[in-house]
Formats: sequence, structure tokens, C-alpha cells
Amino acid sequence: MAHAAPSPPILRLKRSAQSGQKAMTAAYAVVYTESCPMAYIFAGAEISLANMQAGDAIDIRVRRQIIAGGGWVVHDIMNYTDAQPARHVTTHISAIPDVYGIEIAMQQTAGALITCGCEFYDAKRLGLL
Repeated sequence: MAHAAPSPPILRLKRSAQSGQKAMTAAYAVVYTESCPMAYIFAGAEISLANMQAGDAIDIRVRRQIIAGGGWVVHDIMNYTDAQPARHVTTHISAIPDVYGIEIAMQQTAGALITCGCEFYDAKRLGLL
């Protein structure tokens, strides 16, 4: 006979309070940053580029800390230009496991400055939230 026993989740996924509308600037500006004394999973991000028009250019840089208290290392840089296709106006940053810190910065290198909607998620061990 099987029985169900409640077990607490090992990780808790949560939406970051840093989510929301972000105004672009001409230099890299941090739109999300998180660090932790123990490795955790950055669960991902969704960034809306719906406000981009012809002539706009935006760079998104993802940096991470791979050791506790260590320096930032560039994980990825993504470049977007002009109005985005109507069926694909968002970009997704996939999960990055085993990090001690994540920083996402954005800059607009061409065009009139716009705002972008950003949603960020992480998953940390209970007790580290």
C-alpha cells in the first residue's frame, strides 16, 4: 500500500522583484543582479523587445560568478537590431546552473532610447531566499 508523505521542495523558484520595465541607456546599465554564498540556479529571463523600431540597436550582456566571492565572467552577449518580428518580440535567457552570482546588463547603442519589459527568475535552496 502506497502512501503520500509531504516533502518540502529542495529549490524554490521565484520571480525577482527586479522584474519590470527597464529604461535603456547609452552605456551598459545593470537590469538584474543576484548573488548567493552557495551555488544556485538562475532559472531564466524573458525580455520584451517589442518597442524596438528601425534603426534601434540593443546589446544584452550576461555575466556570472563561477566561484563564491569571485569576479564576474562574461557568459554571453546578445545583439538585437531594428524592429523585431511580430511573432517573436521577446528574447529568452535560459537557465544557468551552479552559479554564485548573475548580472544582466543592457545598453542601447542606436536609436531613440526605449523601455523594455523584463521578467527574471531564480531558484535557490530553501533558507537562502
